[in-house]
Order: sequence, then structure tokens, then C-alpha cells
Amino acid sequence: MHIFIDESGSFVYTKEQAGWSSICAIAIPDSALGEAESALQDFKAENGCASTDEFKLGKMEDEMSYFRLLGRLERANCTLYGIATDAHLNTPDAVDAHKETTAQGILENLEKMRHEAGRKSVQYAADQVRRLSAQLHIQFICQIRLMYYVVSQAVTYYAQHDPASLSSFVWRVDQKAVEKKTEYEEAFEKLSPAFLQMMSLSDPMMMVTDFDYSHLAAYEFPQGEVPTYLRDDYNVDKDLTGSLNIQKIVRGDIQFIDSQGSFGIQLADLLSAGLRRCLRSGFKDSLRAAAFLGRLMIQRMDNEYPLLLSSLGRESVVDEPTAELIKMMRRQQRPMLKR
Repeated sequence: MHIFIDESGSFVYTKEQAGWSSICAIAIPDSALGEAESALQDFKAENGCASTDEFKLGKMEDEMSYFRLLGRLERANCTLYGIATDAHLNTPDAVDAHKETTAQGILENLEKMRHEAGRKSVQYAADQVRRLSAQLHIQFICQIRLMYYVVSQAVTYYAQHDPASLSSFVWRVDQKAVEKKTEYEEAFEKLSPAFLQMMSLSDPMMMVTDFDYSHLAAYEFPQGEVPTYLRDDYNVDKDLTGSLNIQKIVRGDIQFIDSQGSFGIQLADLLSAGLRRCLRSGFKDSLRAAAFLGRLMIQRMDNEYPLLLSSLGRESVVDEPTAELIKMMRRQQRPMLKR
């Protein structure tokens, strides 16, 4: 399975209400890569764009061509995962408070750790969180939450619909600077292990009896090879035998790459931009856009909305027009359990 990720919006605080930014991931089974690329090329052609050029949603003249693209991705069994945040709610004070709370959460078990090297690593991660700019902190929190959401949803869904697609996880994320590793990429590399560990412990992934997880064998902790860091470093006794190694799933094959040479990143860009435009009611028919986007999303087991909404500050009720769009996504979502 290939997962491509890109974002839309600045993630910077704004006085404007409903200042949406979004990050989207599109999961494409290996068997559907050709069809997904063909769908993108046809979309470009319909909008007068050369196949070798990157096409941005802002240049789109034919809204129906975008809906046709979404429909083809749906039929190819691709799935969409999105998280959106209202920058108006992420005030500088709120982000600073969230950074400190996050750092304290990382340090929560510091005193329980038995090895000095582990203690230094955890302290470094907490300090790194505190050093991040507000923009990068918001983006990182949204992206790492999205990636864990992708795994928890996709594993259950594709174990029913295309089990073989779970034999590999190839992550490709949009690169912002070709010539060097950005501050964000460095932060992600250093911080993601601690965050993935916290999420896997606080919100374990659901596994359903009789689903076909056989192709995930390479990502399970085998008998006799279970890591002992929880017991050795945190004094937490937890048997991980047979559990999925979330670190290996997410970090085993991940690269930040230039979108120019990746049709998957270009699709993720179009989806993220489309989701943001939809939430801002920027389509001529935004309700229809919400329906097509929703058909790419997967039902959550608790039947909450398939689009994640994240706020680092106070929470606020979504305005009625936006709420109707999000409700439409849920009405059109794919059922998690195969009928």
C-alpha cells in the first residue's frame, strides 16, 4: 500500500473565523496505482494541463472534472483520510500551552526510566517540542495524529477488502525544500517515535477476529523478539507478542519527496486543497463536493465523523453550513464492515 500526504493552508493563527487548514492522506493499494495515476492524467487533460506539469486546484475551470476524479479514485478502492484545524482557535497562547502540556506528557514517565540513554532521549524530545514554532507544532500534531488514524482505519478496512495490500506500507510526504532537510522534517524524524508510542499505548488499534491480517506478519512482534523498552525503561509490564509494530508500519519506509515527480503527492495535494475549499464553501456546489469526498472516507467504529477536527485551543461549535458539509461526508462514507 502506498500512502501519500500533503497539506493545504498555512496553519498560522488568524483572526478570521473558520480559517481552515487541512492535511490529507490518500491510501492507494498497489493494484490500483496505475488506475490512480491514469485518473490524475485524465483530470489534467480535462483542465488543459500537460501530463508532465503539476496542476493546482486553484486553476481548475471545470468543477465536474474534479468530481469525476474523486469518483474514479473511489472505484479504484483508494481511501481518503483527512484532518482539519481552524486556525482561528489556535491562538498563540493556546499553542504555547499545548506545547508545554505535550512536553510534560512526554516527560511523564521520565523518573521511571532506568537507563540514562533513554532518559536523555526523552528529555531531548520534550525540549524539541518546546523549540518548535507555533506553525510547525500545529502541523506536526495534525500530521502525526493523521498518520496513526490512517493505520488504525486502513488496517481494519483493507483486511476485509484487499488483504494483500497490507503486506507493505510506503509513505511519501510532500517535501517543502528540495535542496535540504527542513526544520519540520528534522522535527518529525526526532519526535514521531515518542508520539507514535504514546498513541499506540493510549489508543490501541482494533483487531477483529476472522479478518485476514495474514499479510501483516512482517509488522507483528514475533515470539521471542518483543522489545523490552516498556519494562526496562518505563517499568511497565505489557506483553506485545503478536501486536503490530506501529513504528515499523509508519517509519519503515517513509520519505519526504518533491511533488513534481510524484503523482501520488499531486493527488494528495488536490484532495487536501479540495477538502479545505469544501469546508470554506468554496465550490459552486460544496454539498456535492462533500458527498464525493465522503465516498472516499471510511466509517469510524464509533460512528463519529470520518473527518478529524483538531483544535489546540478552545473548542467551538462548527457553524451550521460547515456542519452540514461534514454531515454529508458521514452520510456518504464507506461502511467499515464489509456487507
